[in-house]
Amino acid sequence: MTIDIDLINKDKNLYAVEQLPIITVYDDNFFVRNDYDVLSVGQRNYLVRFFSKQGFVQTSGKTLQKGEVTIHLPAPNNNLAVSSYQQTFLERDNKNFYCVTPTMFAEVLFYSAKSEEKLKVIRTLRRLIKKCPYNIEWLRDVSYRSEIESVTSSTFKELTEYQKFIVNKRFKFKKTL
Repeated sequence: MTIDIDLINKDKNLYAVEQLPIITVYDDNFFVRNDYDVLSVGQRNYLVRFFSKQGFVQTSGKTLQKGEVTIHLPAPNNNLAVSSYQQTFLERDNKNFYCVTPTMFAEVLFYSAKSEEKLKVIRTLRRLIKKCPYNIEWLRDVSYRSEIESVTSSTFKELTEYQKFIVNKRFKFKKTL
C-alpha cells in the first residue's frame, strides 16, 4: 500500500509528484523575504482532515499512519530564514511521506534536478506555482552558497514573473487556509 498521488492532486489545495515522498499544501500567496518556512496551523489541520478521510489515523502531533505508510509533519526549523531541507525528502520508499511547505517542495525539486533535468524541474515548478505559490525570493536567499544556488538564481526572474501572473490570474481572491 502507498498513498494515491492522483487523489492528492485532485484536491484543490494539495500537490505531489510521483518521484518524491513529499506533499505540499496551499497556504497563501503573500510572501515576506525574511519569513519562517513552516506549515501553518491551517495547513496542518487541512492535511490531517484530508488524510483522515483516506483512513489515516493521527498517532502523534507529527505523524499519521495507515498500515505501513506514515505521513510525517516535520518539526519546523526555529531559526528565521533557514532551510529545513532533509536528504530524506529525496528518497521515496513508499512507506514514509513528508508534508512540507510549497517553498520546501520547490527547494527539494531544485535538489532533485540534475543539469539535464533542469527543464523538467522548471515545468514541475510551474505546475506547483499553479496550485501552491511559493516564496521564490526566500528560497533564492537561503540557497546562497549551496549546491542549488546557481539554479535558484538563474530561474529567479522567470519564476517570479510567472508566479506574479498566476497569482493575479488565479489566486487574487483566494483566502489562506
